[in-house]
Amino acid sequence: MMSSPDFLQLLWTTALSSSVAMVLILMLRGPVRRRLGASAAYLLWLALPVALLAPLLPAPSAGTLVPAVSLAGAVQVKALMAAPDTVLAWPSLLFAAWLLGAVVQALWLLWQQHRFTLRLGRLRERTDGTWLAESSAGLPAAVGLLRSRIVLPADFEQRYDAREQALVLLHERVHQRRGDLLVNALLAALRCLYWFNPVLLLAVHRCREDQELSCDERVIARGEGTRRSYGNAMLKTTLASSPLPLGCHWQGHHPLKERIAMLKRPVPGRKQWVAMLALSAVVSSGLGYAAWAAQPAHAAVPVAKGAAGRISAEPEATDSGPTTDRMTAPAYPKAAVDQGISGKVVLRINVGADGKPTEVMVETAEPKGVFDEAAIAAAHKWSFTPAHKDGKPVAGAIRVPIWFDMDENVTHADEGSGA
Repeated sequence: MMSSPDFLQLLWTTALSSSVAMVLILMLRGPVRRRLGASAAYLLWLALPVALLAPLLPAPSAGTLVPAVSLAGAVQVKALMAAPDTVLAWPSLLFAAWLLGAVVQALWLLWQQHRFTLRLGRLRERTDGTWLAESSAGLPAAVGLLRSRIVLPADFEQRYDAREQALVLLHERVHQRRGDLLVNALLAALRCLYWFNPVLLLAVHRCREDQELSCDERVIARGEGTRRSYGNAMLKTTLASSPLPLGCHWQGHHPLKERIAMLKRPVPGRKQWVAMLALSAVVSSGLGYAAWAAQPAHAAVPVAKGAAGRISAEPEATDSGPTTDRMTAPAYPKAAVDQGISGKVVLRINVGADGKPTEVMVETAEPKGVFDEAAIAAAHKWSFTPAHKDGKPVAGAIRVPIWFDMDENVTHADEGSGA
């Protein structure tokens, strides 16, 4: 199970990579739409999930790993001081704050969705498979994620003529066929995960604008003589007073003036489609590679017990606190080996009643940032004999100093002192 610090680190890393992607897309979408069309601008948003997922891939290697037998160093691990009381750390507070924000955002979006669907009233199915609502605000719309339905306003047949009705239905079916409802659901999920990112809110609004403009473009590309009728249908549509997070409708924040102006532009041809697909692929792959390559490189040399390195665990057991059970030596970072760097990291580890680490924090590190990652990675794999209270295992904490030494024969004055 991922610990709070690991989750927060992953959240921060993906927030940064996605923010870079969103800023770049926001800069490109206008010029791309003018040159290649609205669908090209909408395709640019494929780079956002790529930039989000890229940091989840294994980090790049900084170089060839040095064989363990060639390393003349030693790693000594010793558990010193047990503490039965778990210390409330900043990562726990930050995780709680993030979780609270995510829950509040999710409840807000669910309330918006519920309010919109409640205002529809009782739905009546038509012979063409669409549904007629008792109200008109924000309709027509495609709603539902698992069971998508096209919901039409109560005065649909009176408001639109036959040609306009066909175009309105085509618009919503384009949304259904190309998966725009799923896209909007994923955007809503991102708003919950990254509620703290102001760039995301702007990006979501612009993405949905591009979604509508692209859908308009695909509708008017279906045949001649559709532009005037489609423009009339837009003007006759009642805009929604509130957004629909999990659906597609003609929302009030959509730029109606820009949508009507786009009707005058030529429909993209085959060459433009090839260009827009190529551009989307280049932008997505470029941002994805940049997000992946920006990760800290994992270039660590494993220290072999009994060969080049050793591990010594000499805990000072107490009656109440956790004690060491199974501890393997951390990897010695290759960069530190190449530069002949030795150091020390003191970890404070919160141990659950099951003897597994629940949180690993760096108390001190000398030099800073050199051995921290290797020490934390090793500690998450350790197991402990948990603390006991009234004869039952309980959560506790333990302080573990780790020495990284190039000379395996070196000794330290504080070894075995309990300090």
